Amino acid sequence: MTESSFLDAPVTAGIIERRADGYALVFDRPFDVPPAHVWDVLTDPDKVARWLGTVEPGWHLGKEYRLDMGSTKITGTVLQMTPGLSLQFTWEDPLGDESVLDWQVLETRGGSLLQFRTFEDTADFLAEGAAGWQGILDAFDAVAAGRDPVGASMEQWQDLRDAYAEEFGVSPTMGHVDAEGIVFERWYAADAGEAGTAVDRAASDLGLGGEASIEITDDAGRARVLVRQPAGGGNGGSEEVSGLLAVWHQALDAAGDHLAGNPWHPSSRRLAALKTFYGSGNL
Repeated sequence: MTESSFLDAPVTAGIIERRADGYALVFDRPFDVPPAHVWDVLTDPDKVARWLGTVEPGWHLGKEYRLDMGSTKITGTVLQMTPGLSLQFTWEDPLGDESVLDWQVLETRGGSLLQFRTFEDTADFLAEGAAGWQGILDAFDAVAAGRDPVGASMEQWQDLRDAYAEEFGVSPTMGHVDAEGIVFERWYAADAGEAGTAVDRAASDLGLGGEASIEITDDAGRARVLVRQPAGGGNGGSEEVSGLLAVWHQALDAAGDHLAGNPWHPSSRRLAALKTFYGSGNL
């Protein structure tokens, strides 16, 4: 898969695997260059800055790192590092969620193979993450080939996210803004009636729903929930819109817990993190 995957019809290059303890996102990228070159692109801070972000102080075994991706700041710890072969580190995002990223560089007859795996406890942001990592690995490909990476538009990223969601049956998580206001789509393992009751309950608990249009359809035993609500300004970075996105995000999370029979309590810390997330250019 190359950068053209974003510029043409969306084609998934990764695999979302269901595991007993969660999920794994899997990418394998072949290269016609020696493994040492791929390892250099993976670990040299100047090259990492071109395809991922500014990492300080770099990847060092047992040490913490800070990664500046522009609108997103990541922290973590390097868990394992075998020079030329493998790299593994934790990845803590702005919402406080932590996952483990695993990179392997293998020698092949034609050159080398980069294997990337990220392990997640839940499916939250998994479709979004798959689309995001595909774009990042496209940028890696470009840097490895001596080219400048080409980014994708938000619309192209959303199309690819939706392709991952449909192919692997994983619900989208993030909301976004269009010309009419905010939009969320969530899928629940329930019928439409049960999902409607859960969404109404969660929205009512958080003071939402008066101006929202909520459409729920059955899809082979799965409820698809589409929420639309007008939002002043039409800008995902505005305080009003980012706040509304954050509250609806939390309400739809709560609906999922209600349907699963899990206790749910509003978290002011999570709500503040979501508001910052939606207000910092992540749309």
